[in-house]
Amino acid sequence: MSDFATLSLDGSGLSRTPRVRASKRAEDYLDRFDSTTLWLDAVWHDGAVVLICPRLNNLDRSVARARFTLDGSEVRPRITRYYRHTLIRLRADVQPSRVAVEVGDWRGETPVNGPDTRLDGRNVLMTLSKDNHPDWIEDWARFHAAHHGADAVLFVDNGSETLGPDQIRPALERAGYEQVIVLSTPLRYGPRGLPPFINAELFLQTGILNALQFRFLQGARAVLNCDVDELVMTPGRTVFDAAVQSRAGFVRFPGRWVHPAPEAEGWPWHARHSHRDAPVKTCPPKWCVVPGGPLRGYQWRAHELERLPFARRFQLDNAWFYHCRNITNGWKSLKRTQVRGGTVPDPGLQEALAAADLPQRSA
Repeated sequence: MSDFATLSLDGSGLSRTPRVRASKRAEDYLDRFDSTTLWLDAVWHDGAVVLICPRLNNLDRSVARARFTLDGSEVRPRITRYYRHTLIRLRADVQPSRVAVEVGDWRGETPVNGPDTRLDGRNVLMTLSKDNHPDWIEDWARFHAAHHGADAVLFVDNGSETLGPDQIRPALERAGYEQVIVLSTPLRYGPRGLPPFINAELFLQTGILNALQFRFLQGARAVLNCDVDELVMTPGRTVFDAAVQSRAGFVRFPGRWVHPAPEAEGWPWHARHSHRDAPVKTCPPKWCVVPGGPLRGYQWRAHELERLPFARRFQLDNAWFYHCRNITNGWKSLKRTQVRGGTVPDPGLQEALAAADLPQRSA
């Protein structure tokens, strides 16, 4: 089941093929690759229906020649191509009910989602997750409410097999949030290639971020993009205030890997991640943005705004996130389930965890 207006190419005779050559694919590349989704969501935004598509690859020419209609009236598409996704815009002065596409003898259609205003004015915590434990989710949400005044969560579950929305929503409600939106999509997350194509065809996360931007987040005060294993620190102010007060309405900050104590055993809660590498090991940045601010025309990606020039100038001073290495179900690497030795205590991290007053968890 999906909470997005997703269109599959099933029955069309068309399928997306990888642009990454076979020699640069992992063994299970094709099993994880999304060959069948034409668009992830259809959203009426800023005078147009926007179709958020995984990168079209070989489908580019067929889609450019296709016939698009809104409630039966033909509309000429405007196609914009990005690194991992494609946007198709169909002009519409009022919101239509349905969007359809015809390629040869095949026809597909979906509803059109309109703007959702439940998150207007909110400090929104946003993520995409699969099969993460509800206690991890609760602690992550509590930390960002305590340190940053997050008061809403927009959470997308990627087809969890055991720990889905029925477990996620209560966890977020226990964390005390005033507004909780939990959505689901079963689409494939995407495959990892070999260097330099490690992330080239991870379509889903980029598509989700931009579908959420258009549909739910235009009126949000600010939006923090971070994963369940990431805890953001901006001492002396909240990350949402930092974004709002910045000239561009956008700030970014690097990550630091942190770990349970070397002798730790048992379940790896956030609060047990008390140690860091020596010297500190960093990871790619995350960000917080004002959706209606000066950079509202940019597309969102996990670690950056796409095509944003001179990105380093938006680096926030005295800000970082703790990346909890053992908060993982092992889908990326089983090495992350092992406690690393050779680390040292991080008093600042321990103090931040204590200040968040996370529930006591059994080992």
